[in-house]
Amino acid sequence: MSHAKLFERTAEWPAEKLREYFQQHHPDDYQLIDVRQIQEYGEEHLPGAIWIPADELPHRLNSLDTAKTTIIYCSHGSLSRAAAQVLLSSGFMDVHVLQGGLHAWRFGSAAGLPGQIMAPLAEVGNAQDQAIFAWRVEENTRRFYEEMADTLDEPQAAGLFAELAAAESHHKATLRALWEALSGRPSGDDFPAEGINVSGRLEGGMRLNEALDWAANSSTARILDFAMALELNAYDQYLHLQRSSEDPDSQRLFEVLAGEERHHLKELGKSLEKFKE
Repeated sequence: MSHAKLFERTAEWPAEKLREYFQQHHPDDYQLIDVRQIQEYGEEHLPGAIWIPADELPHRLNSLDTAKTTIIYCSHGSLSRAAAQVLLSSGFMDVHVLQGGLHAWRFGSAAGLPGQIMAPLAEVGNAQDQAIFAWRVEENTRRFYEEMADTLDEPQAAGLFAELAAAESHHKATLRALWEALSGRPSGDDFPAEGINVSGRLEGGMRLNEALDWAANSSTARILDFAMALELNAYDQYLHLQRSSEDPDSQRLFEVLAGEERHHLKELGKSLEKFKE
């Protein structure tokens, strides 16, 4: 099943609908997952919620029931949408997210983010095109992180985004080497002039200009939360490519990239915890 179809199966439930669901169902009928950081969970969480931080979710799927109704929530909604993709791509049948996260649960209105997280990378056909597509997406994501590093007032957050921008440059070099290995020829100075148009999209499918406009009016904590959603989405995409590729070298490359994305999630999580203090 394509990732586009997966998103069609992800239902966003407003807070009122989730309250009605809780009233009508026993907790044994569903599994409720909190994908935020441990400090946030300890301070406040929905009754009966299982704490599985976003960076650990892909490695703890065996502890969950794929056939049960699964409800995911985070602080504002974007991270839970990315987490829902991980579950759906792993065979979970009935997945829902709390629209607007705990912000909406507490205050009754969704905070909103710049559009739905999408997963275009996995839709590209062959490995050479995937490498070019990923290179362009990594470049757009690097530009977003670089802009955050230049504009955020908090030195700690700005430094973290500078590190993330550098990591995206490393990913681009790795993907360029993959393309050369797959194509059997060296890349030119204008690489990647040929190939796929990504329409200015970031790792999670957002357009760069939309993400920058949204970030200009958002708090540092929310921008970090959004970055976590981007990295989780990218992590899931590289795992998908690793599993679907028939070439051992490509499998290893995407495995390495997935590991780097998971490391970014952990670092972002630590930073987010400090901003929540």
